[in-house]
Amino acid sequence: MKKNYKAQIALGIVFMILAFLITIQFRSVTKNNETQQQNNLRIEDLLTELNKEKEKSSALEQQVEEYEEDIAQYRSKAEKSNGDSMFLSEQLKRAEILAGLVDVHGPGVTVTLNDANNRKDLESATEANSTLIHDEDIRRVINELSAAGAEAICVNDSRIISTSAVRCVGPTVLVNDTKMAPPYEIKAIGKPDQLEAALNLNGGVIDGLRVWGFEISISKSDDLVIPRYSGTLNFRSASAVETEKEGEE
Repeated sequence: MKKNYKAQIALGIVFMILAFLITIQFRSVTKNNETQQQNNLRIEDLLTELNKEKEKSSALEQQVEEYEEDIAQYRSKAEKSNGDSMFLSEQLKRAEILAGLVDVHGPGVTVTLNDANNRKDLESATEANSTLIHDEDIRRVINELSAAGAEAICVNDSRIISTSAVRCVGPTVLVNDTKMAPPYEIKAIGKPDQLEAALNLNGGVIDGLRVWGFEISISKSDDLVIPRYSGTLNFRSASAVETEKEGEE
C-alpha cells in the first residue's frame, strides 16, 4: 500500500513537471509565432514600399525620356529655322554639356584607384582600414582634376555633376547613390598633359595616396567617352532669379 502511495506521488510529480514544461514550450512557440507574424508583416510593408519606389522610379525615367524626345523635336525645328533659333539651340547644347545631361567625348586622363595589397598582413582593424580607398580619397582626386580644368568627370561611369555626392556607407562607397567597389576608375576630359601634371605634383594628391600603399595608375587618352548623368534632377527650393528688363524701372 505504501509502495503504491509512493508511486502515485512520484507519478504526480512527473506529471506536474511535464505539464510545466509543456506550458513553457507552448508559451515559447506562441511568442515565436507572434514574433514571426510581426516580422512577416514588416517584410510585407517593406516590400510594398519598395514596389512603390520602383514604380515612382520607372515613372520618372519614362518622364525623362518623354522630355528628351520633346527637346530633340524642338531642337530639330529650331535648327531648321532662323539664326536666332540656331543660336538658342547651340546654347541649349552647351547647357546640357555643362549640366552633365548628355554623353561627351574628348581627350583626357583615366585614374585608377585600388586598395593596398598588404591588407591581409595587418592585424589591427585600424591599420587594415587605412589600406582601403575611402570617399575622401576619391573626392580629392575629383577636386584636383576639376581645379586643373577638367570639363567632365565620371567615377566608374557615374557622371559627376553639381549635386553629386561621394560618401562612405559602412564598407561601401556611394557615388550618386550607386554602390561601388574597387578598383575605382575616374575619367576626366580636358587637356591630358595638364591634368596628369596636376595629379603628379610633388606632395600632391597622388603622392599623398601612394604613401598608404594604394595601387594607382594614370593613363592619357586622345578620346575618352563619359556618359551622361543617369539620375533625375529635382529643384524644390531653388528657382531662377528674375532680372529686370532694360527700360523698365
